[in-house]
Amino acid sequence: MHINNYFKDKVFISGISIWIIATVFYFIFTSWNFNVSPIAEDGLISLLTIYIPVVLLAVFLLLYLTRDRNNIDWEENFTVNKSTAKKEAWFVFLYLLITQLILGIIFNIGLHFPGTDIYSSGSHSQFDVWVWVITYTLVYTILPMLWLRNKGFSLKKLFASLSWRRDIWIILVYWAIDFFGPIVNGASDFVGGISASQYAQGIPWGIFINTFGAGLPVIVMMHIIFIPRIAVLTNNKLTIILVGGLFYSMFSLFDQGTDYSSIETGLTTFTYIIMTQTLVGMGKSAFTVITGNPFIHFITLHVISARVPFDTRMYVEIFRLK
Repeated sequence: MHINNYFKDKVFISGISIWIIATVFYFIFTSWNFNVSPIAEDGLISLLTIYIPVVLLAVFLLLYLTRDRNNIDWEENFTVNKSTAKKEAWFVFLYLLITQLILGIIFNIGLHFPGTDIYSSGSHSQFDVWVWVITYTLVYTILPMLWLRNKGFSLKKLFASLSWRRDIWIILVYWAIDFFGPIVNGASDFVGGISASQYAQGIPWGIFINTFGAGLPVIVMMHIIFIPRIAVLTNNKLTIILVGGLFYSMFSLFDQGTDYSSIETGLTTFTYIIMTQTLVGMGKSAFTVITGNPFIHFITLHVISARVPFDTRMYVEIFRLK
C-alpha cells in the first residue's frame, strides 16, 4: 500500500493518533514529575530498547519479507460475516474493556499473573494462581468460544487452512529472539539459582499454567475473534496490525506493576500501557495478519518464548517444585 493511502485511511489515522497522544502525554506527565507506577519507570529507555525494536522486527521487517504472499481468506477460514463484522468487533472490544475493568479493579486480576502486584518470594499462593487461571479461562476462552460456536465457527476448518511448514522459519527465528532477548539483556532471572530438576519441571508447568491463564485468552479474543473481523473491513495490513495492537493494550491494563491508586500514577500508568503495549500487540498481530495462523504469536511472542524466562522461577517457588 502506497504511503499516501495511509493518510486517507481514517481508521489508521485514528489509531496512530491515539498512540501518539498517549505517548506525548506520558512524557508530559513524567516531565511534570507525576508519580510513576513501577511498570512505567524509564519509559524512554524501554521504548527505544524494547518496544520500537519489536515493531521494526516483528512488523515492518516481517511485512517486507512476506510481501509477495497471497491474501488470507478471513471470511472463510474464521467464519466471519462481513456485514456484521464491525458490530461484532466493537462488541468484543467493549466486552474486553468492561471485563478488564471489573477483574482488575475489583479482583486485582490481570492478563499475566499476579495482576498488578509485583511478585516476590512467598507473596502469592497456589490458590491465587488457580483463581487467575480459572477466571481468565472462563471469561476469555470458554464464553467467547461458545459465542463463536453459535456463529458457526469451526476449529477444524481453521486448522485445515494453516500452513505450518511454510511458516516454520518465522516461528524459529522470532521464538529465538523473544526467548533469548530477556536472558541476554538481563531482564529476567531465568539463569542460575534453581536446579536442573526444577528447570525440567518448572518450564513445562509454567507453559501449561500460562497457556490457560494468558495464552488461550489472547488467541481466542484477539486472534480468532477481533483481528479477522477487522481484516474483512480493510485490505490495509498495517491498519489491521495497529488496531490489533490497540486492542492488546486493553488486555494489559492490569499487568504486573500497574498502579491506579492515584490520579497521577493512574495517568502515567495508562499512557505508558498504551504507548508500549500497543507496540507489543502490533508484533503479535503481525504474525496472524501475515500468516493467517492465530497460534504463531503464542510461540514467537508470548507463552512459549519470553514468558518462560520471565515466569519459570516464580512458578517453581509457588508450586514448590524440587
